[in-house]
Amino acid sequence: MSGRPVHAGGELDPDLIEQARLAMSRGDVPGMAIGVLHDGAAASVGLGVTNIEHPLPVTGDTLFQIGSITKTFTVTALLQQLEQGRIDLDDPIRRFIPDFAVRDADVSAKVTLRDCMTHSCGWEGEFFANTGWGDDALAAMVGRMSELPQTTPIGQMWSYNNAAFYPLGRVLEVVEGAPFEQVIRRSILEPLGLDGACFFAHELLHRSFAVGHTRRDGRTMIARPWAMPRSSNPVGGIVASVEHVLSYARFQLEGGTILGDSLRLAAQRPSGPAADTASVGLGWWLAGDGADRVVEHGGGANGQPALLAMLPGRSFAIAVLTNGSGGWLAAHELLAWVKQAYFGIEDAHATRLPDSSIEDCTGVYETMLDRYEIREDDSGRTLRGSVLGDWLEDMDPPTSAEPWVVAIERAAGDTLLMSPGTASEQEASLLRRSDGTVGWLRLHRRAVLRVHQAG
Repeated sequence: MSGRPVHAGGELDPDLIEQARLAMSRGDVPGMAIGVLHDGAAASVGLGVTNIEHPLPVTGDTLFQIGSITKTFTVTALLQQLEQGRIDLDDPIRRFIPDFAVRDADVSAKVTLRDCMTHSCGWEGEFFANTGWGDDALAAMVGRMSELPQTTPIGQMWSYNNAAFYPLGRVLEVVEGAPFEQVIRRSILEPLGLDGACFFAHELLHRSFAVGHTRRDGRTMIARPWAMPRSSNPVGGIVASVEHVLSYARFQLEGGTILGDSLRLAAQRPSGPAADTASVGLGWWLAGDGADRVVEHGGGANGQPALLAMLPGRSFAIAVLTNGSGGWLAAHELLAWVKQAYFGIEDAHATRLPDSSIEDCTGVYETMLDRYEIREDDSGRTLRGSVLGDWLEDMDPPTSAEPWVVAIERAAGDTLLMSPGTASEQEASLLRRSDGTVGWLRLHRRAVLRVHQAG
């Protein structure tokens, strides 16, 4: 191994590429584009194919849906408005959208831009709808939010919230007097030279682009539909190559003319509720500290998982764009390998407490799209998940209705380990109400409301 992810000749380390191939194979991922920026040097590579039915080789210029990495673009555009004195992060949403409403009237009146950026607004976040392809699509989507119930108290804890980014995108439209896509194009994409990055299918038909894939009945198949609704563009609508994402990462690491360093760096520091874990910045997810601090965001368009992770203290960024449903685990597996191989960073693991009771957290937890049940019975301690509905209309194949079951164990600090002791081990957290009882299960960064207590 060279000891550096980018060689002097401007090529990725072959060992990194080999690890990527292994991760692709384990995850049944048809194609992957990897980009690395380290100490100012950048390199990328494409692996596999864009589409198993009409295959073209993936390259550094192949376009992928980067999904929720888009949220960081939305926040960056709002920070530009803050720098220009046109907004304040503690402005209520109603300053810009006077009729904004969710189900809770008090929350509707006082929720701020900061609450939305830090995923601490508290309403149901798994809310998607197609409101058409006109310039009014986002305004119509915000109008539909009046049905959203509150699942966590505003400002007290963070919970990954897609629906928080509809009003944020709409605020940009109101302040700039233009559709969201135009605002992002002229404020970020064009100044950073991201030529070809776009939002709409008709803008990329002449380019090499990836389609999503999923696994069903033991085989890999195309995931349809390709396009998300226009209303979701502030949430996850950007289509870009890994070269585009690397250019964006360079701005985030090194700075640039589109945003001053003060606000750029502030976004990458803890900004969420003081009573919660310091894991969320302004649009970014955070882990570790010092030179080992990771600033990241993932994306999950239909069959196209993506990841952008930066280690500012190491002048390092990696972007992994994939077109298979197993790409999420493959990308994180590759990130973990890179951190250890080049920087000696080992991911921390929670201390297992296998004999500790889970009686206080058994029961049913639900979002609008998913149900989870924590059980302790003769079969052991388990977490069972099932799908209540698809997040995207007319999905083909639809999300499997088959429930899944994994073993769980208690760990220190109100942590639960899923599939403990295996390569698939993941952590979930128990969140407590003011009276000390467990009220939520935070899984995949989402605080899922406990709706039924066992017994």
